[in-house]
Amino acid sequence: MEFCSRAYGGSVSHRTDAVREIADRYVAELATHEPDAAQAAGLPNPRPLPDIGPDWLQRKYALQGEVLGELAALPTDAGDQTLRAALTERLERERLLFDTGFTPRLVAGLATPVHLIRYAVEGLTVTPDAAGESLVQRLEAVPDGVAQYIAALRWARDHATRFTGTGVAPVRQLDTLAEQIDLWIEADWFGSVPIAEGVDSDIRARVRASADRANGALADLVDVLRGELRPAAPTTDGVGAQVYADLAAAMLGARIDVADTYAYGWRELERLVAEARALARDLGGTGDDPVRSVAAQLDEDPRYRLDGVAVIRDWLEQRVTETTDALAGAFDLPSGIRHVECVVAEASSGVVYYTPAPPDGSAPSRIVWTIPSGVPVAATWQEVTSVHHEGLPGHHLQFVVTASDPDLHPWQRHLCHIHGYAEGWAHYAEQLSDELGLIRDPAERLGLLLGQIWRSVRIVADIGLHTDLPVPPNTLVPDAAWTPELAQRMLVDLALVEPHLAGFEVDRYLGWPGQALAFKVGARLWNEARAARAAVDGDAFDLREFHRAALALGPMGLEPLRARLLA
Repeated sequence: MEFCSRAYGGSVSHRTDAVREIADRYVAELATHEPDAAQAAGLPNPRPLPDIGPDWLQRKYALQGEVLGELAALPTDAGDQTLRAALTERLERERLLFDTGFTPRLVAGLATPVHLIRYAVEGLTVTPDAAGESLVQRLEAVPDGVAQYIAALRWARDHATRFTGTGVAPVRQLDTLAEQIDLWIEADWFGSVPIAEGVDSDIRARVRASADRANGALADLVDVLRGELRPAAPTTDGVGAQVYADLAAAMLGARIDVADTYAYGWRELERLVAEARALARDLGGTGDDPVRSVAAQLDEDPRYRLDGVAVIRDWLEQRVTETTDALAGAFDLPSGIRHVECVVAEASSGVVYYTPAPPDGSAPSRIVWTIPSGVPVAATWQEVTSVHHEGLPGHHLQFVVTASDPDLHPWQRHLCHIHGYAEGWAHYAEQLSDELGLIRDPAERLGLLLGQIWRSVRIVADIGLHTDLPVPPNTLVPDAAWTPELAQRMLVDLALVEPHLAGFEVDRYLGWPGQALAFKVGARLWNEARAARAAVDGDAFDLREFHRAALALGPMGLEPLRARLLA
């Protein structure tokens, strides 16, 4: 297996590179509509929030076609071949997402355009300086952003015949988002943005006025979801086999054999459940469900129990620091790797997630551990693997390595977001953590196995719910047929997912077809590539060098990544 010379440290000359010039022009036009692109390219930012209206959706689709035409017209050996492969795959697949109707009609309980508006201000504080003024301008732009989203949803409904899928999201997704937004309005979410001392009354009045207008715009969106769109919305949740195959290809950056992946998910699920049950019995679990039995004991074990937000935050910070120190032997750690904020927040369910720093570095990356509201208690044994997934050696490490590599084009460093690449790496990182000794005892290893079981359920449930493939003969859920309730029960019974979160998870699978495959399917590729490299190098195989060379390629779809890693 060979990597390009740049990946081994040789610096590529960027002068008159035809591919990079095309990428520069592409990002420059993106920058006129999307603040992240403006930051990535070092260009003036003309908008407080990204353009999510139908006119830009259509122009971006056309622009991507123009860029693909320019790339195809180049000689086959011209320019930065890694960038060319990554950019070609991503633009093709983003256009595919549009062609199915997924991008224009996007309504779900996670990561829709209206969620992105919320994320643009989440975790920030209005301060008496330029950063505070920028935040206030974002708040003031929220009503227009919501109006753009409504216009895009109406456009998708009115042009449904141009899509291979539907022009309106299913009823379940409309209802899920409407219920979420009702809660945002009830909580006056945009009016609850923290305001620092020293902020004058005029700024405070602007925040209040913008929140009132935002609540009004959100109420209009709820009316559209429940009124205008519902009559045209399908009542069937699944998208069907053909559209699912296209959406999975876009989420992964690779065409897959769906039936083979489904069978792989079931094999992994049975293997991991058997391993978890055996380990649980070794830990003292009893009865027909030894995993749940021992989990209850571990949750109360003082070695793993954390009481209070401050205690949870201290543990999270300490574990991240210790993990960073321990990774020096397996990675070349960038200097900015320790610039990460550990946050503990209260929410409806306890999950750990990661938010990367913006391209301009104006805020740090964040590892956020949410705990159920009013219950400031957590058990570390089950969450250690989430910390490795979201932090190090998972998302945070990969993001900082990518963002700090000067040989990668700004589009690769900051704008190339592919679920299969990012989630595949983070899931691979969970297993790697065990290999590197970061999983410290059998209890934490049980937590690792439960996380892997969760991702295996994602594969089979996502494919089954959308394609109607039958539940095969198995030892876990015999004589069953796919329903959302079955998927929820599998998450609760096999992965010990809290019931409310399991319901949210299944809604997520139904709203984002194919995305749930990214974790284990992506990790499968990383493991295959590493095994192939080790087979070629034999005793000379060096894990640190493999990681350095592989990550130096930058984010890309799993198809071009496979071609380079398994060359």
